[in-house]
Amino acid sequence: MPESAPTRRRGGRARRAAALAGAAALAAALASGCAAGDGAHRDTAAAVASVSALPPSVPDRVEIPSLHVDAHLDAVGLDPQGVMREPDFAKPRDAAWYQDGPTPGEPGAAAIVGHMDTPQAPQAVFFHLKDIAEGGEIDVHRADGTTAVFTVDAVDTFKKDAFPTSEVYGDTHGKAELRLITCGGSLTPDRHWDSNVVVFAHLTGKA
Repeated sequence: MPESAPTRRRGGRARRAAALAGAAALAAALASGCAAGDGAHRDTAAAVASVSALPPSVPDRVEIPSLHVDAHLDAVGLDPQGVMREPDFAKPRDAAWYQDGPTPGEPGAAAIVGHMDTPQAPQAVFFHLKDIAEGGEIDVHRADGTTAVFTVDAVDTFKKDAFPTSEVYGDTHGKAELRLITCGGSLTPDRHWDSNVVVFAHLTGKA
């Protein structure tokens, strides 16, 4: 994570506005390839009980044990046009946290994005993201020494031109939730993927 990544978060209203603005842009931001997948729709009630949200702390690593993912986290924000920046193509094995939203473990829907593949890497960090199972574990390591442990609720695939911003980034009613996002669907004539794969998860522990 770059040292310049902010450690102090905005107020709730500003953070929610930034997250919603970024969500609309995110649907078109990840132009790298990934496999198609049609996940079950996210259940409203979590299968595993949530725990209390954590104080803010910048994340620096994400682990997905079932997918053998252990990746450094960079940070991405919005460009001057208000479009979310893509993760670094030069570091296909890294993912990136959306720094204008909540930190993972805070109340709200935190987001981590990553490539499925790149022109130089046929299998990037989220190559197998669509295969994560409901009930799977995601561990996000944070700068304060804690690890936010999340449990997967569902995996969905959404067309980029119909990305459900409010469903992905809407009000979590004070709960700490996480979204992992990459590309998916089918290739367009100009060889971009037409969908996003989104993993929905919620906080279930702290280590």
